[in-house]
Amino acid sequence: MNSKTKGLINFLLPAAIILIALLVNKWLGIAALLVYIVILMYMLRPSVLALIGTRKYAQGSTEEAMLLFGRAYATGRASVRTSVSYAYLLLKNKDLQKSEEILQKLINANQNSPMLPYIKSIMALVLWKKGNLNEAASMQEEVIQTYKTTSVYGSLGYLLILQGDLEKALKFNLEAYEYNSSDNIINDNLGQNYLLLGMYDKAAEIYKPLLEKAPTFPEPYYNYGLVLDKLGDREKALETMKKALDCKFSYLSTITKDDVEAKLSELSD
Repeated sequence: MNSKTKGLINFLLPAAIILIALLVNKWLGIAALLVYIVILMYMLRPSVLALIGTRKYAQGSTEEAMLLFGRAYATGRASVRTSVSYAYLLLKNKDLQKSEEILQKLINANQNSPMLPYIKSIMALVLWKKGNLNEAASMQEEVIQTYKTTSVYGSLGYLLILQGDLEKALKFNLEAYEYNSSDNIINDNLGQNYLLLGMYDKAAEIYKPLLEKAPTFPEPYYNYGLVLDKLGDREKALETMKKALDCKFSYLSTITKDDVEAKLSELSD
């Protein structure tokens, strides 16, 4: 039985019961309708909470979003996607233990599910923040074989840079750029990759159009500042890097505010 057929039956059966109840007795029909509404609200509660949580997150209210997703998860009826979203918010809030526990339960319960690569793509981020870089990169490399998305390309591209094999990382980041050349994180990864390989002109070719889009995360401003310094334009490097301080730093940022301030101090000497 496919999901459409199942959904149709789930709608028609209660409707038929309510109709029969109404034919027997008006008040019995109204009572049946009220019971159905209560059951429907109970069943839909996790989805409603997740929907409100998604809106809160989009508005920048991460704490409120996490509470709403937490309530949805606590019902025990949350979807895999809702549960993963909750785990991701916990990760962003530095609660690695709880995030990992939720994701591991999901992995165990979804071994034969098409959702497994999606779950593992977030688990890889937890492993990275726990300091298990090689395990995190290995998991994302496994994921991308069957689950090619912009976010996976972005996270794996950076993990490969961290591993230090810059030629391997460059090959992958060029593939990522071909997959989605408009994504800011993919562009930043490629630009940083060129920077670390000493290919400063190539890096500048990536960063100039990227910064014209005014990205909202600090890494592009910081990295392009490094590129400009290498190209001999220290004044422009300082001007660009200072813009990183206007961005919001998060637990998943690859640099800290202290990193930026320390480099600015160094360049100012």
